[in-house]
Amino acid sequence: MPWNPPHVFQSIAEHLDYYRGMFLDICGPEYVEKLFNYFSTDAQVHLTHGDFLPRDILVDGFKVTVIIGWETADYYPELWEYYQMHDPGSMTPTWGHVPARTFPGARREREIDAVSQIVLYIKHNRVV
Repeated sequence: MPWNPPHVFQSIAEHLDYYRGMFLDICGPEYVEKLFNYFSTDAQVHLTHGDFLPRDILVDGFKVTVIIGWETADYYPELWEYYQMHDPGSMTPTWGHVPARTFPGARREREIDAVSQIVLYIKHNRVV
């Protein structure tokens, strides 16, 4: 995410509580709860690429040969990589089918929208 937590979180609940607290310092509680209630506390924290997009995949023909660009890799909730792969600003015509194959099931629009709002707020208000 575009900010650096003080430590690796042991659970999604701990992760969300940290950022919920950060936002409560600068936003109204109704706004914060609306955004953060879209995220499941049953999700897991994983080592993720951080911004996995087509530019990070090198191929030889149809074979993936290497994944590059690990500078934003860290332990994030699975929702972060999910958001990054579904970010409308990063989608290309050749990328559209990849998130559906990687994350089967119904597209989690509310989650995508909530993370997008959080990221936009941070970028425009320089939350650190």
